[in-house]
Amino acid sequence: MAAVLANPPVVPEYSPPPWTCKCSSYWLPFYSTSPSLPENAYSPLEAAYPGFSAENEAGAFRGGLGMVQLVRYSDTPAGAYDELLVIPGAFDVPGTGSKNSRITRIYVSQNDTLYNGTPRSAAQLISRKIWGIPKHIARFSFTHPPASPGVPESQAPLKVEVFPPSAPEGSPPFFKALLQPFTWTPSLPFSTKTLPYVGIDAALVQPPLPADPDWPELAGTQRWLKTLALLQSPRTKGMWVQTFPADPSVAEWWPAVKPWRFGMWLEDATLSFPVPEVVR
Repeated sequence: MAAVLANPPVVPEYSPPPWTCKCSSYWLPFYSTSPSLPENAYSPLEAAYPGFSAENEAGAFRGGLGMVQLVRYSDTPAGAYDELLVIPGAFDVPGTGSKNSRITRIYVSQNDTLYNGTPRSAAQLISRKIWGIPKHIARFSFTHPPASPGVPESQAPLKVEVFPPSAPEGSPPFFKALLQPFTWTPSLPFSTKTLPYVGIDAALVQPPLPADPDWPELAGTQRWLKTLALLQSPRTKGMWVQTFPADPSVAEWWPAVKPWRFGMWLEDATLSFPVPEVVR
């Protein structure tokens, strides 16, 4: 059973794609040479659904370049919210002969992004159904530890902690990272349009999602959906990355991936999500 909030908010009006969003994003890459997915790669709802998680139905995991992404959305059709996701690497897409990246676990900080419509619009492509992204709820904390003397506030480190949604104050986070932007390099423009030139296919192909009958915001899908989002940031630089192991009491909430010690810090970004392509 997916974690839920005690008092869910009123579901907002339906916001169909395409979406154009404003955000800051933080990319924590890693590389997997293992033929097996990391433990806890899926939330329980998706883990129990063979169409999303079973190799014979959802495709074999092939490893390769993976990514943890943190996104702070300041403007979207669903309002402002925070997001944490993991792309473990590439997966086979059954029946196509291709392989693509896939989001296997993702958390957002408010319900509006989970089921972006009224109860009457449940049959429409709404939120989880739009792009087949397995969103669940969590509680986020972003703080700035003191910077070294002489370091501008804009270059201060960022501490990120993510907690189970109903965790009381003082509980351990299941994800914790300290991000420090490079202070000796300038910010440069960046666009994901450049990724194919370095051999990276940024398209996501998501298998069908299960629905939770007890929680209508956790909508399901019946189709394979391919989405190529476009991110453009006028101010991008490198960053140092330090992640911390989760307390055993909350370790099941996040996969045991180990990002590299460096990543990408993308500010004032525009992130565009098109209408997805139906693959199967």
